[in-house]
Amino acid sequence: MAELIGPILDVIKFIGRKASKYLKFQRKFTEYVDDFNQAQADLRAKEADFQQQLKDKHHFGKMPKQAVERWFEKVEQKLVHAQHVEDKISKGKYLFRSCLGKLVDEATQAMKEVHAEGNFSGGLVVNDPSTIAVNLPTPEVVGAIDVREEIYQYLMGDAVGLIGVWGMGGIGKTTIMKDVHNRLLKESKFRKLIWVTVSQDFDIRRLQNNIASQLERNLSDDEDTIVRAGKLSEMLRGQMRYVLILDDVWRSFSLEDVGILEPTKNNGCKLVLTTRSERVVQSMGFKKVKVPCFSMEEAMNLFLSKVGQDMLPNPTLESLMKLAVRECDGLPLAVVTLAGCMRGKSDPRMWENAIDELRGYIRNIHDMEDKVYGCLKFSYDRLKRIDQDCLLYCALYPEDHGIYKDEITEKWMEEGLIDEMGSRKAMEGSSHSILQKLEENCLLEMVQNRPCIKMHDLVRDMALHITRKRFLVKAGMQLEELPNEEDWGEDLEKVSLMHNRISTIPQMMKSPKFPKLTTLLLSWNALKEIPESFFEHFPNLKILDLSYTRLESLPNSISFLEKLTVLLLRGCWCLKSLPCLSKLQALKKLDLGSSGIEEIPQGLEMLVNLRYLNLERTSHLAWIPTGTLSKLCRLQYLAIHLKLRSAEELRELNKLEVFEGWFHNVGDLNTFASKRKTLYKFSILVSYQVNTFRPTTSSNLVRLEGVPFGVGDEIILPYGIEQLILVRCWGVRSINDIGLRDAPDLKACELCACRDLESVISSQCEQLQTLESLYLSNLENLKVIVEVGAGESSVGIFSSLKEISLSGCGKIKKLFSADWVLSNLEEISVMYCSELEEIITESEKKRLGSNNDTIKFPFPKLRRLELTKLVQLQRICSENGVMDCDSLEFIRIRDCPKLKRIPLYLPQLEIDDEGKLSPSNSLQRIQVHPIDWWEAVEWEHPNFNIKNVVRPLLRFWKDIIEEWEWN
Repeated sequence: MAELIGPILDVIKFIGRKASKYLKFQRKFTEYVDDFNQAQADLRAKEADFQQQLKDKHHFGKMPKQAVERWFEKVEQKLVHAQHVEDKISKGKYLFRSCLGKLVDEATQAMKEVHAEGNFSGGLVVNDPSTIAVNLPTPEVVGAIDVREEIYQYLMGDAVGLIGVWGMGGIGKTTIMKDVHNRLLKESKFRKLIWVTVSQDFDIRRLQNNIASQLERNLSDDEDTIVRAGKLSEMLRGQMRYVLILDDVWRSFSLEDVGILEPTKNNGCKLVLTTRSERVVQSMGFKKVKVPCFSMEEAMNLFLSKVGQDMLPNPTLESLMKLAVRECDGLPLAVVTLAGCMRGKSDPRMWENAIDELRGYIRNIHDMEDKVYGCLKFSYDRLKRIDQDCLLYCALYPEDHGIYKDEITEKWMEEGLIDEMGSRKAMEGSSHSILQKLEENCLLEMVQNRPCIKMHDLVRDMALHITRKRFLVKAGMQLEELPNEEDWGEDLEKVSLMHNRISTIPQMMKSPKFPKLTTLLLSWNALKEIPESFFEHFPNLKILDLSYTRLESLPNSISFLEKLTVLLLRGCWCLKSLPCLSKLQALKKLDLGSSGIEEIPQGLEMLVNLRYLNLERTSHLAWIPTGTLSKLCRLQYLAIHLKLRSAEELRELNKLEVFEGWFHNVGDLNTFASKRKTLYKFSILVSYQVNTFRPTTSSNLVRLEGVPFGVGDEIILPYGIEQLILVRCWGVRSINDIGLRDAPDLKACELCACRDLESVISSQCEQLQTLESLYLSNLENLKVIVEVGAGESSVGIFSSLKEISLSGCGKIKKLFSADWVLSNLEEISVMYCSELEEIITESEKKRLGSNNDTIKFPFPKLRRLELTKLVQLQRICSENGVMDCDSLEFIRIRDCPKLKRIPLYLPQLEIDDEGKLSPSNSLQRIQVHPIDWWEAVEWEHPNFNIKNVVRPLLRFWKDIIEEWEWN
């Protein structure tokens, strides 16, 4: 009765209002609700988009804007209110609809207002003022102590602003400056350290772009160089005190033309360049700092650090080493190269032979750089022929170009440098072994923070000298037209014109045919058209790379390249169609990924030797004629992002090893997976809806999106699956419903917006013992992670787990069981779980039976703990329990008002005699909110007052906001 009185009184009050409003809310109530639902969906979508953008843009030196954080808080408030309104709507009766109308409309308008506020000019993040640069990777620096100290003192003092570090190639200029750069990171004199590699093919606009990029800014390509220089100087002026290091400068240039401010005592800036030319330093007015060759002692120390101290006990070998090192004449690059070549060689006869060869090559040669070539050539000659050919191929790329490892190994396979081995997997393994060998011999260098390699300038020069009659390499030289005819020799085998500005090819080439030319690389040019007669000059062409050009069509004469084995058209967005390919019977690889093709090339089904077909991201391609794929029975690699009509198309592809594809339904996935035991790489999407395929090659992935599951539905997963993603899949109550018998190597699982999911898995399942990452978001009915049956145990179920993340799971109350072994867990992130009460829970029986002794829950590898917006969280673990964390680096606890105790035991914390934290502690930062919660919360430590000790690491939300405002 009481439930009825309230609404009746509301109706009586409402009758007194204007009848028109009453009728409006009553008559259009459904429209108000629809508008409310749409506003709620729009706001959630925008919030999710921003969260993803922040995740994509989040890297070292960046943080969210203050306004962005405040916006997220508003969104959370409005969505919580919307949920209350939604509850009232679901309970309301038809008679009282009008009473809810105004409430629904007000909530709708409030959400729309917040949605409109979500416009942030300049992006979502700002620079973190606490960072000026990152450490540059460099080996332990041996020698050149005096030079390093001289440069450092010039930078720290006020007398010298322009510093020119010069010396011959391979002397160690770049390594020295990396060491100085990293040393400056520990000082507070400069706000920003900027490192830019210039290289031999100097271009003002590229240098301007590179400097602006280091400042997290952009310059318009359409503007005049002088205007760009003015804008760049303003950017630099805004940095205040900075050091700009220009590495590998080959010729002098005007700082003013580029837009580089001249350092003065007033602006506190410094400019350093490294160069091989003393004349460059003189002409630009820089203070000269010459890098000399190493002394014999320094060279020997460097050599031993690379070749291995374990080879020293033999006095005979030591004396031979010294003779070999002496032949390097103190040049670090030569020393390192020699060490890489002789590492692990303990036979004195091999060393004697090496010394004889070195002396024979450089006898009577007084120029030091020729001696370097001698050492490099010595290492080159020690390689097998296949390794030599692979190294020489790298010289086809531009100078200082970072080459992705997967890309270069793929190129070697395309060229036929890797022997046919029966499977693509075996060939890839062979390629990577060669790559590793070239790195170990110091003939290829690693690129910092990227899976890339590059050639040192001198190694590339040596390679180009060796291939001078066979290779024509003008890569990255800013060419606007083809090289002069005199540059094209009849003995050419490979031509590389990649990364230039060539837009046209002359209609008539007067040059004769090139019968030996097998490789032509024209990728990354502005090429729009190829004359019909062009390919007549290359009758034996095997490799043709036209990727990332502006071609709109190809001449029909391409069909006459009957020996062509590789045709690369990746990234040709303007290319709509191809000529008939039926005559290209030798073709093994066709790459049309990210191209603009609208239909499958005529004759594709006749390419019976095709091993590799890439049709990924071909958004204009609507369909593939039935029967086309089934005829390509030798395919090993297939990437196709349009929805396949039927998995039956793939039935005959018995040699398939790598697959990226999109199936319409689970039945097609089952058909495909049940017959595929040979796949070793795959990325599969199953979705009924129109979607944008988002493939990944990082792991073997299956993504199910918008797929309904009925009772008894069976899913067959491809053997070797490593990552499983379920998004908006209804009918799934746990992933036991899917079946994981073919997933013994599952490493990552992501479950999002699956409304019927009540648990992740049952304790009976043993397949998750390999799981390393678990991401759970917007699971409105999730109650437990593991459903444990009577008499069952969940011990060991997540023994490999490294990362767990929960967000928006509104019904879960307990996170971990105290029985779980989580010794490998590194990150815990829990947010917006409105009913969560406890992180680590014990059984009631154990809790009642335990005494007052402290119980330690070991988390030896835990680095990050984040607890955000957990309004019902009462405890992390039991009252007499602590989380024993040896490696914790970051703690964030925000808006957990009911949490009264922080049960973290940090044995790694050490304090000095003054009661301050030792610099060796792993804990770096603690973020908490609000301040009064921190002041009231308990945090005990057996040895000291931990809250006082960690105060230097503490950041309140208010402090973080002030830092953003200051920035």
